[in-house]
Amino acid sequence: MIDGLVDFVLEVEEQRSLRILQITDTQVIDASQSRYEDRLNSLEKINWATNTMEANCFNYIKDLVKKTNPDLILITGDLVYGEFDDLGTSLKKYVKFMDGFEIPWAPIFGNHDNESIKGVDWQCEIIEKTSHSLFKRGSVTGNSNYTIGIVQSNELKRVIYMMDSNGCGNTQDPKIKRTVGFAEDQLIWFDETASRIESYAGNKVRSFVCYHIPTQEFALAATCAGYQQTPCGNVTYTIGVDVPANNCDFGRRGEIFKGLHPVPGLLYLFKKHYVDGVFVGHSHLNSISVLYDGIRWTFGLKTGTYDRYDVEMLGGTFIEVCPDNSFKVEHVYQQKYTD
Repeated sequence: MIDGLVDFVLEVEEQRSLRILQITDTQVIDASQSRYEDRLNSLEKINWATNTMEANCFNYIKDLVKKTNPDLILITGDLVYGEFDDLGTSLKKYVKFMDGFEIPWAPIFGNHDNESIKGVDWQCEIIEKTSHSLFKRGSVTGNSNYTIGIVQSNELKRVIYMMDSNGCGNTQDPKIKRTVGFAEDQLIWFDETASRIESYAGNKVRSFVCYHIPTQEFALAATCAGYQQTPCGNVTYTIGVDVPANNCDFGRRGEIFKGLHPVPGLLYLFKKHYVDGVFVGHSHLNSISVLYDGIRWTFGLKTGTYDRYDVEMLGGTFIEVCPDNSFKVEHVYQQKYTD
């Protein structure tokens, strides 16, 4: 039985594609909750005032949901900018808004969510008690480590591993790993969980992994594809425009990759357990999606106009998983809303 193998099960009708919407880095800011008077400039205080969540965030998400009609919404971190949500009001509004779609939605924490002095215990409770969230804190390092099993025709076809990449340095909460990267027990959890699933369902099961801060494989992917000369180079480019596209790759590198870090043995683990897609956020001006070593490495398109953004790189990312378990990825671009 699949019970006990995964934390959540999402069933898809026979011979129908699974439609997934990835949103990332909505990073809601309530300027009125700024801890320091000079933290924001005068224009930011106006643009990100308390009553701007619709204009800066919710309108974008509503439009994306309407355009993509998803079966599942994945949020790859930084739902809110926790430093500007010490009262917890932004997160409460956010989860109520997301639950209002009555569509399963699955968030992970980024490096800013847990800055709020409300604490991660409170944040997890708020999300877990909603009606439609697929969220579990998990029992290993971090606070958003869990699995979603995709079942079609009574067969477990795919598993989505949601993992906390940690790295929230602006907090004193002892339940937070302040340094960036997976802890050893998270990698053991992934390995052991995947092994149990494969013992049940066989090696035909495929996997997605979602986390917030990109690992070094994203830079290696772009370098091996010939889009840049070195992993740490600062060249900017649009795949298919400035450099020829390989393997249906796409997207723009608009800044140096933010937060890149090595995780020894990660690529080996991913290949061992049939991972074919990895989805992250964090780097607001990067949206490349590159096939490397049999895995598609995708930066989700930044959603909404809180914090840093490129007006030409706003939107979300649509993932279609076909009945044969292959998948397609594309960005859904949006115009900046104007009053």
